[in-house]
Amino acid sequence: MERKINLRLFFMGFFSLVLTTVLLVGLFHGTMERSARREVKQMTDFLAKACPSAEDVLELERFEDEGKRLTLIASDGEVLYDSFLDASQMENHRDREEAAQALEIGVGESRRESMTLNHYSYYYALRLPDGSVLRVGTEMEGLLDGFRDTLPALGLVLCCMSVLSFLVSRLLTKKLVGQLQDMIWHIDGQGEEVPREMLPLAQAMKDYQQKKEEGEKWRQQFTANVSHELKTPLTSISGYAEMMESGMVQEGDIKTFAGKIHREAGRLIMLINDILELSKLDEPGELGPVEKVDVLRLARDTVEMLSMKAEQYQVQLRLSGNGAFVWGNKTMLGEVLYNLCDNAIRYNKPGGYVQVDVSMVEEHPVILVKDNGIGIPLESQERIFERFYRVDNSRSKATGGTGLGLAIVKHIVLRHEGTIEVESKAGGPTKMKVTFPPQEEPKETEE
Repeated sequence: MERKINLRLFFMGFFSLVLTTVLLVGLFHGTMERSARREVKQMTDFLAKACPSAEDVLELERFEDEGKRLTLIASDGEVLYDSFLDASQMENHRDREEAAQALEIGVGESRRESMTLNHYSYYYALRLPDGSVLRVGTEMEGLLDGFRDTLPALGLVLCCMSVLSFLVSRLLTKKLVGQLQDMIWHIDGQGEEVPREMLPLAQAMKDYQQKKEEGEKWRQQFTANVSHELKTPLTSISGYAEMMESGMVQEGDIKTFAGKIHREAGRLIMLINDILELSKLDEPGELGPVEKVDVLRLARDTVEMLSMKAEQYQVQLRLSGNGAFVWGNKTMLGEVLYNLCDNAIRYNKPGGYVQVDVSMVEEHPVILVKDNGIGIPLESQERIFERFYRVDNSRSKATGGTGLGLAIVKHIVLRHEGTIEVESKAGGPTKMKVTFPPQEEPKETEE
């Protein structure tokens, strides 16, 4: 395993270096080409002003040493002067692309490949006041020629960077494997230290294992559920990646497969984030930053955030209420509103609605989320707050659910000393009612 990780990291670094080098050479060549073309155009404009008619041929001879090809063409296409060849021996140029354009619209340009590989000539022409055409040309190197000139230096740099990439990938692989081993030992209680970047996941898993009050049966069931939920996107990602690695995917389908991997990875990240969030909520302690939260304003922000999703599902999202304040953690309360509204949208029907109401009811702040979606069967209402429980498993996964949203809602509501009630039936409307206790400003802790 360590060898595979090492090789993959090395090849990723190596191909990144090669791609970067090629792109830089291409960008440099493009910049030089644009600069050369701009110089030709500027020289043509200058000569057109210095030699405004065909009678000024002698003036053109003064610029023969500039390294550019100067040509003067009569209105009928006859070549009157050329700084490279004998004009009298040259064929008529009326049909040359740049000359034809200049005669017709006043200005023209063209690019013609040279007989020499990877070289081409660029011509820019202007029509003079007397109807003749002044043309300036230059020969340019192709991309491969520019690359060939710098190939020895680039080869040396690539060799040095490849060696460095191999050493760095080997070091990173050893560090990564060592951190994974430390994390495993930390979870098993065999080690005291764990890498800082893996501490949240390690601590969450360790705390989960140490929750004896949940019972061994609950722990085994939770582990089985997590493994199953993580396995699905990981199996998909691994399968798509293996097909791409083995060359089974055509080049035109790579973007499609990459999109599938991206969606599965997003689902995996969302699942892991929800698991970590639940693990934090399981830990005893303070709520964190506590403030006076305007729940109606928070609900308004949530409705705006989910408005596009509601349109996608053809569901009308509405907000009402006279407002309420709760002393609590604003981020957590926002998650309650988001998850309740998100569920109501995802489990709705085209043409349905979601009504969010925030009000004070007998001194109690109350959040009420109603919808006329698919409903919740009576036998499932006691279990919808369990982790990974889904009323409609296929619909939940199709719409991107992790099965943890309502479990997070219940934990947050309990942490705020509130209650949540469900009123629904299969195929009928659903009401989710969150009630908080009467609010008093928290007393400052005396030092």
